[in-house]
Amino acid sequence: MSTKEFEHAYYIGNYMSGILYGIEIVMYTVCMNKLLFSKRHRRFQSSRLFLSVFSTLLFILITIDISTNAVWGEQMWITFRDEPGGVPLFIETQVSVWYETLSSTSVVAMIFMGDALLIYRLYIIYDSNLWLVVLPCLTWCTALALAIIQLVISGTPGGNFFNGKTIDFGTPYYALTISMNVVITSLICFRLLYYSRRIKRILGAETAKTYTGVAAILIESAAPYSLVGLMFLIPYTQKSGTAIAFGQVWAKMTCLSPQLIILRVTSGRAWGKDTLDYHSRSTPAGSGRGIGSGPDKSEVMTTGLEFSPISEDGGQSSYELESPVFAYGAEKGDELKPTKSKSTLAYSSTAYTEKTTRDSDK
Repeated sequence: MSTKEFEHAYYIGNYMSGILYGIEIVMYTVCMNKLLFSKRHRRFQSSRLFLSVFSTLLFILITIDISTNAVWGEQMWITFRDEPGGVPLFIETQVSVWYETLSSTSVVAMIFMGDALLIYRLYIIYDSNLWLVVLPCLTWCTALALAIIQLVISGTPGGNFFNGKTIDFGTPYYALTISMNVVITSLICFRLLYYSRRIKRILGAETAKTYTGVAAILIESAAPYSLVGLMFLIPYTQKSGTAIAFGQVWAKMTCLSPQLIILRVTSGRAWGKDTLDYHSRSTPAGSGRGIGSGPDKSEVMTTGLEFSPISEDGGQSSYELESPVFAYGAEKGDELKPTKSKSTLAYSSTAYTEKTTRDSDK
């Protein structure tokens, strides 16, 4: 690769990384504010702790990556610019400097944290199907081994991230990781699209937008992460200097995609096992026993929200959902807290139950 091509790509990659890092700061702040100060999540201590630690680790890792890349760029363009050999010699000899190896390590850690979360989402969205995630887990372990080898080789004195043996191990590592992401993303998209039609029948198109909209499906499936990964893999295998720009953007997406999912979880908008199980415990549309079809009807979806009719004359009632925290899971025995507002009955997102009641059975 030419030095000029590399410099242009590195500059653009750093610039884009700064923008994405700003987005990450905002999302991390919002997530932590919800996790630490929102009353909604206070009783879910284990979930709060896990999500807080996971988000904080991602934020620390992306900060390390941003900082070390900034220092390396400063050294290349300012400190060593007028040294003998100039920028070309710096690139050739300083790619394996310790803080760049630290940067690569932080990116690998983010990749495997993000991939682990993606595999878990696949497991949840496919109704806790262990057999479905066996191959992704094996692929994850294989890619991790290749990544460690690549880090060791590129971090040794004289090592080069874009040449020699590093490419020999890096190509299968990135190919495995990115292809796994593409497959998992496709499976999740297919599942969500399949269920989105059913959810629209139960909740109505307007209410269901939270879970069935294009943005929701793209975030839940981590589609941008997989797409940018493909954009990086192609020039990387060709040893093109442009790979560094796509690589830096992809590195930030390994943090942003999981953070977006966590943000949806903390906002009560994430798809969870309970969201997808609704069809097994709710009455199909058009059966005469739909939600609010009569004063003696009460339907429960496994989201943990119990729906009771508002109108006393047996007419169709309207309902308002206020972001149940699906991914946190419901605690049994909690009581619902309905609040009336004109023709709409809204259930607080802090209310959960696994108990089905019917007025006609009393």
